[in-house]
Amino acid sequence: MPVINVVLNEIDCQHLEQEHDALKAAWETLRHSTPPPTFAAWLGTRLSTQVGAQADGESLGDVRLFNAIEKLITSLPVYGFQLAHTAPSETPPATSADALANAMVDNFKLQPHYAKRFQELFAHYLKTPKEIADAAHVGITNRAYGALTEAQRRLTARTTASIERLGADRAIGRIEGATAMLVSLDVMNTTTANKYTSDFKAQARATKKTGWVGKMFGES
Repeated sequence: MPVINVVLNEIDCQHLEQEHDALKAAWETLRHSTPPPTFAAWLGTRLSTQVGAQADGESLGDVRLFNAIEKLITSLPVYGFQLAHTAPSETPPATSADALANAMVDNFKLQPHYAKRFQELFAHYLKTPKEIADAAHVGITNRAYGALTEAQRRLTARTTASIERLGADRAIGRIEGATAMLVSLDVMNTTTANKYTSDFKAQARATKKTGWVGKMFGES
């Protein structure tokens, strides 16, 4: 058995000696068949017990912390939240889950084997933005919103340039149809849509359609 030299201050040494003296007194009272342990033997036993208790305490703390984080993750959907994976498409969710798990272990000073448990927990509950949008019945994403708005702008520009060829009624019908579609997708509210179509109607009605005679003689 290895020998370890322990340096104690006088106060700590006195306290330990008093504990040992109390042990010896109780030992005699209990009528043990063997003599009480020496101070050195008793101190070695006491220190090893403390180290084991400290290790058990740290292990128990790790378990409690992991359980708390696990409960948080599993409770997210109950309160209307989700664990979203928003990394670029070329980054697999498993890679992100592994990185987050290792960061958690490092930040909380947990035992290394918890990294694998965190990784499995995150990988199981991670959802893509599309899955979250579907679960929340979100009609479109911000990217789709921008694309549809831009498509409406371009359609309006092309239709405005073609009012003379299409005629006011056809041009207005085209814009009204596209605007109604945006309203159904919640891209545009009803008030904005009514103003949009009203402004276009006024512009279309004000555009004078030039006949073939006017075109020949340059009428505007």
